[in-house]
Amino acid sequence: MPPPPLRDIIDESLDEASFLFHRWEAELESLTRNLDEVWSWTEDRLQGALDGVRVAGAGLAGIASDGLASGDPDRIAVCAALLGSSDEPDFLGPVLTLLRTVDDPAAAAAVRGLQLLGSSDAVKKASETLRARGAFGASCRLKAFHRTVTSDDVAEAFASDAPDAQREAMHAARYVPTADAEDLIAKGLASKHPDVRYAAVESGMAHAIVDTWDSARRAACELRPESAPYLRLLALFGTPADHETVYAALRVPSLQRHAVWALGHVGTPHAVETCVAGLRHAQVARACGEAYAWITGADLARDRLAVVESVPDSPPFDEDDLDANLIPSRDDLWPLPDGDAVRQHWQTVRERYAPDVRHIAGRRATLETIVAHIENGPMLRRPDLVLETSGRTRDRYDVECRAFGGRQREMMNASRAMLFAPVGR
Repeated sequence: MPPPPLRDIIDESLDEASFLFHRWEAELESLTRNLDEVWSWTEDRLQGALDGVRVAGAGLAGIASDGLASGDPDRIAVCAALLGSSDEPDFLGPVLTLLRTVDDPAAAAAVRGLQLLGSSDAVKKASETLRARGAFGASCRLKAFHRTVTSDDVAEAFASDAPDAQREAMHAARYVPTADAEDLIAKGLASKHPDVRYAAVESGMAHAIVDTWDSARRAACELRPESAPYLRLLALFGTPADHETVYAALRVPSLQRHAVWALGHVGTPHAVETCVAGLRHAQVARACGEAYAWITGADLARDRLAVVESVPDSPPFDEDDLDANLIPSRDDLWPLPDGDAVRQHWQTVRERYAPDVRHIAGRRATLETIVAHIENGPMLRRPDLVLETSGRTRDRYDVECRAFGGRQREMMNASRAMLFAPVGR
């Protein structure tokens, strides 16, 4: 074990890595920062903190093993990543023990760490351990992240009859050959569980399987609570006639925020004007502002289109609701648009937008535009754009949006080369 003061420095590095890992995970859904900015603001420091723990050398095994028992998901993920990326074969043992004996959320955190930094050997052994204890869904999730999942893995997880495992199996079906995926996805579409059916549809859309589009359209048109995730698929892949379902969903309270998100992908002047009209309604105002900014390229803060909000005073102790959920949702943290300022801004730029044409950041949404926004645009909507590009190019585009920046850049470069290679090459 490293002697003091080196041990103190290593412990500080582990604390910092855990803190930065939590922040980095949140920034994968950043409203404004792109991949390079996430790197410069957080990931670069996270990687440095991980190196600071690796200085422990042989002592890393004990330090990280203690971290696995901490009960802190961020610390567990960091320690599993460190042990899973080590060249020392014995270091993986504590991670495998955790996966063999502990249920979620600790096991899920360890899997997340192995997703990010696990070596191929560590991923293989972890997958075998998970499968041996019947955690087929977690095994699929790990291998799908590394793009090593097989059709047999997916079939095994789906056959377990556990809804969570079946959902993971359908997500993983996105990364098996289309010829194999069709039969697997057909089983998912027939599931009685809404989450399993949606995961099957999403993977089917990535493979451009026709039957899944029909399922998506039917599910969205029902305008039930279960229709919510399908609205974005209608926006991404649908026709103007399909988009009418999105507009209809705005009248259903349980679907409103999902419909506003979908409007951002519809991207037409009519979608913009619907968002501007929605600013009058407090429950969707922030979501409408996000969609408006996504379509037009406006920055609500930079362009002074947001209300300057003050921090509310704490209520007296005897009036405070001690049982209230104090964790805000993601969109509750977005800027609150200034309705008058946004309406004035739209009047200023409106003539630049062709009717019935989808726009992203003020530009026509061509394949080149979409790929450019995956590469350099804000993090928040990138997974949707990756799904769309995969489906529209029949699986020739693939980026793992929850990987570290270096791997994402490698995948984006490889995908771009496939999409835009010179004719005849």
